[in-house]
Amino acid sequence: MRFNMYHPLFWCGMLFLACMLNAQSSFSLKDCIEYAKTHHSTLKTGEYDIAIAQKRVNEQIGSGLPQITASGSLDDNLKKATQLMPAAMFGGPSGSYVEMESGTRYSMSAGVSLNQNIINPSFWIGLESARISKKLSEQRFQQSYEQVVYGIGLAYYQSMILQKQVRILQATLDASNASLRAAELRFANGMAKQTDIDRLRISFNNARSQMEQTAMNYEQSLNSLKFNLGMPVDSALILADTLLPTSFADTSVDTSVAMAVESRSDYRLQETNLFLSKLDRKKLFASTLPVLTGYVNLRYNAANEEFNLIDKDQKWYESSAIGLQLSMPLFSGLQTFQRIAQLRLTMIKAEETLKQTEQSIKVNVSNYLVQYKTTLAQITNESDNYELAKRVYADTRLEFEQGVSSTYNLVQAESSLREAQNNYFNKLLNFYIARIGLEQAKGTLVSFFLTKER
Repeated sequence: MRFNMYHPLFWCGMLFLACMLNAQSSFSLKDCIEYAKTHHSTLKTGEYDIAIAQKRVNEQIGSGLPQITASGSLDDNLKKATQLMPAAMFGGPSGSYVEMESGTRYSMSAGVSLNQNIINPSFWIGLESARISKKLSEQRFQQSYEQVVYGIGLAYYQSMILQKQVRILQATLDASNASLRAAELRFANGMAKQTDIDRLRISFNNARSQMEQTAMNYEQSLNSLKFNLGMPVDSALILADTLLPTSFADTSVDTSVAMAVESRSDYRLQETNLFLSKLDRKKLFASTLPVLTGYVNLRYNAANEEFNLIDKDQKWYESSAIGLQLSMPLFSGLQTFQRIAQLRLTMIKAEETLKQTEQSIKVNVSNYLVQYKTTLAQITNESDNYELAKRVYADTRLEFEQGVSSTYNLVQAESSLREAQNNYFNKLLNFYIARIGLEQAKGTLVSFFLTKER
């Protein structure tokens, strides 16, 4: 038999090699979740969004602090302004005017101004809005984190199931191969027919094909897990958990819908968005209120016909002022009123969406609970069938070796065993998907993975 990469011995060798790698390459489910925290691109960008939101909070705080501005100017009056002065001021006839140039050719000024909001209702609402926006970024990060954990959990347990299935299929394949070799030996001694050999070879080939397909699915599942971790696909990844957790088959599942609604990140996100809409409406109301600002101005001016303004003998003239400025919008063509009305309608829409989300969560939890209980009953039934198929195959194989059972019965028993194995592992995967989906629907998936004993 020609060796190739699809030969079952190749995949067994791969599994053996994986088990011999150092312990640092093995990951438990908790290790996978911790690894994803620092390596998954979605979580990295979520942390950046939180940092950006904090900078916006700091920016809003800065707008309430004193605003200090320095300014300066230098003018070269190439053509001085001309003014008409009454000639009588200079002894001329009354009613006539004299043309006179005013100012100097060069002038320079420098000053500092300070402005401080004293009363500005919009500032405090804007600050609260910025802080809530940061909270929104944190909630979005949590939602992304839960989605990443969900993907990791599915891929991890799928890989575990497939790994276990590969090992069991290999044992079945070895047994099938042994039966085939025994039949070939009988045929060589004239104690078996060619038909018997052909039947066993067909059964062996079918078992090998199933083994190769399952091994390929296992490798693909590991790649999917690496992707969900943010791990390079060419990295070595060994599953530290080898036993499937029994805590999944917990008949006393907490299905409190009220707790599920409050625990769901998407529901909390919608609540926060609704609160932000209320703050936007308050901010619009605040924009119609008076704003009182205090200011301090200090300025120095110098002028000369020659460009020697920076000489130490140049005289500078100081001016300063301190005061208050009050501003209040009186009429904006009803634009503010219309914007407030729009926000009111937006809030009503958000409240309706929140109610719909609450009902959707309740339905979601209920459906997953039904699916979980159904798959729990199915996996119990398929487990019993699998044990029966193993016993029937073992007895039939023993009878075949003793010469009291036909090749047909052995092939049928092996086929039934592989079918029972396939059904069992498919139902097992569906069971884990249902339990993980139930915890996600309740909003408790992360705590379920991290706090449950595995």
